[in-house]
Amino acid sequence: MIFHAPYPMEPNPTSASRLRPLRMREAFKAAGYQVIDLSGTTPQRRTGYRRLKEQLAAGVKPAFLYSENSTQPNIFATSIRDGLAPLLDTSIMATAHRAGIPVGVFYRDVYWRFSSFRAKSVTGRLAPAFHRLDLRGYLAAKAHFFFPSTAMSPYLGLPEGTSYSALPPAGAAGQTLPLPEGPLTLVYVGGLGNHYVLTELAQALKATSSVHLNMVVRQREWENSAGEFATLSSANVHPHHLNANQLDGVYARSHIGVLTVKPSEYWQFAVPAKLYEYLSKGRPILVTEGTEAARIVGELGCGWQVPYDGKTLARTLRHLANHPEEVQQKAHQTRAAAAVNTWQDRALQVATTLTGKAL
Repeated sequence: MIFHAPYPMEPNPTSASRLRPLRMREAFKAAGYQVIDLSGTTPQRRTGYRRLKEQLAAGVKPAFLYSENSTQPNIFATSIRDGLAPLLDTSIMATAHRAGIPVGVFYRDVYWRFSSFRAKSVTGRLAPAFHRLDLRGYLAAKAHFFFPSTAMSPYLGLPEGTSYSALPPAGAAGQTLPLPEGPLTLVYVGGLGNHYVLTELAQALKATSSVHLNMVVRQREWENSAGEFATLSSANVHPHHLNANQLDGVYARSHIGVLTVKPSEYWQFAVPAKLYEYLSKGRPILVTEGTEAARIVGELGCGWQVPYDGKTLARTLRHLANHPEEVQQKAHQTRAAAAVNTWQDRALQVATTLTGKAL
């Protein structure tokens, strides 16, 4: 198979948007595919494209092409100092399509469709036009669109009849942890501010001092949150500024993952990678109702859906603190869900969607 990304793979990525492509490439290899890698800088992708055309001319026919796009247009996905190639990546897909190779692209986000989220820089002002150029290229290559959730598809405005399906994040296999002893402890891993507003959780914790919260956030975002969590007693809120490779200890000391964010239009289709990381660690999830994350949690039976309301959250936390057996039961269901939501499961899903079968 051909694995494509318009940027280099990072060996130790710090963001979910760079971790996912790395895990997917590894998963295709683990599933038994010989991977033709067309990721990298612009010069590296040009070289890889030339080699691919030589292989195709020699009679090699990969099973399918899978691309992990960027939140940026392809032209800006890597340093422009390496050269500008606005049509390179869609040309790769077009070549694969002409060779009879099914093409799929994971379309990561639709920030660019919301004017309020557009950057004010020169590249930010140019980005929507280049996003549209990329989109035309994907459509010309008859690409199947993979989205974090199907609820995202209307925001992209795809033509009628375009093929698409959900391909949410996943977790690593075999990493579930037993629940700890001691008082109920929550864990939150993610951002603060913008889409990640947790004001009602802060209010709930003020009313339930026996419940603890481990917060893994960037130090700068923590310092900017003085109006919310930074004013709480350190006795039950514990901030951590850690990278992705340092989280096992925090998960081992926590019972429940939280995604009790303020609901918004964005959260109606967004699927945070941390939802599946919580699953992979065996942590049931407390999530705001009415969000796409809540729909997933409900479908998997791996947590609790609650209104975005401090008083209701506080009542829920007190109930769970007094009924640890309910947390244990949800943790059991979470471990079962984690076993069928691994990166290799996602790789096999891609293969089956694009070719009708997997190795």
